[in-house]
Amino acid sequence: MKKKSSETPAPAAGLFGDLPAPAAPAKRSGLLAFSYSKMSLYEECPLKYKFKYIDKIKEEPKYYFAFGKSVHTALEFMYAVKAPPFPTVDEVCEAFRQDWNLKSYLEKGYRTEQRADDDYKKGVAMLRAYYEHNRVRLAPPFLLEYSTDVETDGLLVRIIADKIEYLGGGQVLITDYKTGKDVKRQPSQLYMYQKIAELDPRLKEKIAETYGQKVSNVRISKMLYYHVPTNKEYFFERADDREIGGFWERVLGVADSIRGLKFDPTPGEMQCSWCDYKKLCPNFSGGHKVLQPQAGPADPVEVLVDRYGRLKERMDELQVQLDAVAEDLGRAAKDGGEYAGSQYTAQVKKNSKWEFKNREAVIGVLNQFELYQKALTLTLTGIIGVLESEALPEEARKKLLEQAVKKTGYEIKVAKKEGLI
Repeated sequence: MKKKSSETPAPAAGLFGDLPAPAAPAKRSGLLAFSYSKMSLYEECPLKYKFKYIDKIKEEPKYYFAFGKSVHTALEFMYAVKAPPFPTVDEVCEAFRQDWNLKSYLEKGYRTEQRADDDYKKGVAMLRAYYEHNRVRLAPPFLLEYSTDVETDGLLVRIIADKIEYLGGGQVLITDYKTGKDVKRQPSQLYMYQKIAELDPRLKEKIAETYGQKVSNVRISKMLYYHVPTNKEYFFERADDREIGGFWERVLGVADSIRGLKFDPTPGEMQCSWCDYKKLCPNFSGGHKVLQPQAGPADPVEVLVDRYGRLKERMDELQVQLDAVAEDLGRAAKDGGEYAGSQYTAQVKKNSKWEFKNREAVIGVLNQFELYQKALTLTLTGIIGVLESEALPEEARKKLLEQAVKKTGYEIKVAKKEGLI
């Protein structure tokens, strides 16, 4: 790409120009149009899925989606060259500005123009930091914003990969850019990329067109979440057959539920707080949550087992995110106290907790000083009770402490502000 001194750069369509649009999922008879985002929404709340994808009721615009889209557009523009030189950092920021200005702050989902302006400045700073961090290793990728639809198991599955790099011999690296909070990432979305990319015949054709190599199959070597705000890279090795198989069972379970028109709501504090469909939901009336009686299980036990497993997996993923935010909140709160956000208040208390890594070594110390019975049971509470006893011999205390790791814990009590629903 040649630099233009007198013209403003426009965001590029893709590394190969306009990629052929994937066939519209709705037009393929007998196939269920599917994607990772659809699966995630169904697992969050089946009724919300119905409102959005079956009834096609539009949600309110979300500012974080608008922000992420503009950052992605600028990165796509930056990498959309077949050979160096790359655009300058100022040109990349100009591409960001152009995309940002396509919609008003209200259309992007902001409530105030000032908040939108603040995010714009944050985006420019983020892109400049990304450019500087990656300047020495800039290389034209294989594909950008690669969108494809693949038929498998009665589904028409769509993926959109932010960046694909070719490593040779049919091996590729897929990168997914993240612009939100820096939380511990689960590989589920990457599993979808791996499953579908390796089934996609177009990728083999693209490799032949671009590199002159005819490969019998495409193999995902590694997958990467790149957190743009911090320039942190989270690599995941290729998933094995067991991991992909378990993930795909989860996919097919969701697909079966959708085909079976199972759209019962799954109300919860987290998923209901930000839902745009409250006024349509039977679990809410006049803006207030209505508790619905739980019907007995109508499905066979095998279906319930799979449903429980999928919900448990989703809950575990949410718990990881909750723990990460709690850790951040605890650190930000310093010595603790009461804090208020726009919707919630939180009381944060810090405390110390002990962990004992070597169970056998702890048992040996307790037996040596005849303390095992005083611990009552070999639980953390029992051992700490012994450790904190004033009658404990100092030598015993010293040996127990050698097996202990003291960590900072956080007790957080959160409440919604009055007047908010």
